[in-house]
Amino acid sequence: MFRASAETLLEVARDPRHLGADIGFLSVLHTWGQNLLAHPHVHCVVPAGGLSPHRTHWIHPRYPFFLPVHVLSRVFRGKFVAGLKLRFQQHQLTFAGSLKPLENENAFRSFLRPLFRQEWVVYAKPPFGGPHHVLGYLARYTHRVAITNHRLVAFEHDQVTFRWKDYAHGNKKRTMPLDSQEFLRRFLLHVLPRGFVRIRSFGFLATRHRARLVPLCQRLLAHYPTAHTPATLTSSPTQPTCFRCPKCSTPLLIVERFSVIPAWQLSTRSAYLDSS
Repeated sequence: MFRASAETLLEVARDPRHLGADIGFLSVLHTWGQNLLAHPHVHCVVPAGGLSPHRTHWIHPRYPFFLPVHVLSRVFRGKFVAGLKLRFQQHQLTFAGSLKPLENENAFRSFLRPLFRQEWVVYAKPPFGGPHHVLGYLARYTHRVAITNHRLVAFEHDQVTFRWKDYAHGNKKRTMPLDSQEFLRRFLLHVLPRGFVRIRSFGFLATRHRARLVPLCQRLLAHYPTAHTPATLTSSPTQPTCFRCPKCSTPLLIVERFSVIPAWQLSTRSAYLDSS
């Protein structure tokens, strides 16, 4: 998931049809849902924009959204399934329980085939409350276990009862009783292997690039701080509009301004010229 999502973001962002920039981002792995069942997913925190290929300027997104989600979804689907095929060929996949029949190559290929007939979903949204809120939210989960003590309600008759939020039914708060063995089984699903890195950085935020490229990004953003917002271009005497090239998002210099003449004035002037 880390590799497929990272390669998808880097590849689509580098495509000049979408952004044409080298981006950087953080990825954080979460493995659980509210009911403690396995729900692996990766949160990616991505700055809105990236470095130009020649590192000469910062490129802002040309659309109201960062990258087209339908393109991200299909590229991610292809890379994820290709990764599964490669791991299978390298005997790096483990099949246990009801998945045991997938050890057979034909059964595994039959399992993968329908995946390309379904649309995959990449969920992308602007940060609620700003970037500081998002980083604060993710920071609370980076070193937390699957369930915190305040959600534990009772332990009676070899049963553990805990609170959980049912997202499928309007975030309704419920309680769930589980026998102790099932509770431990679900809890241990989320114990990561020793040495596994849960937080990873890519692009210009990667460890090998960060010291050199982050200061460059800060300098370029200080020089061109305003993002292009095509839906609402406004201007005022105190805050001039920053117009940008639709291809590379480089700020455009205003050489000369022309007054806008209403249509009725054009008609009046035309009539005056004809009569003279």
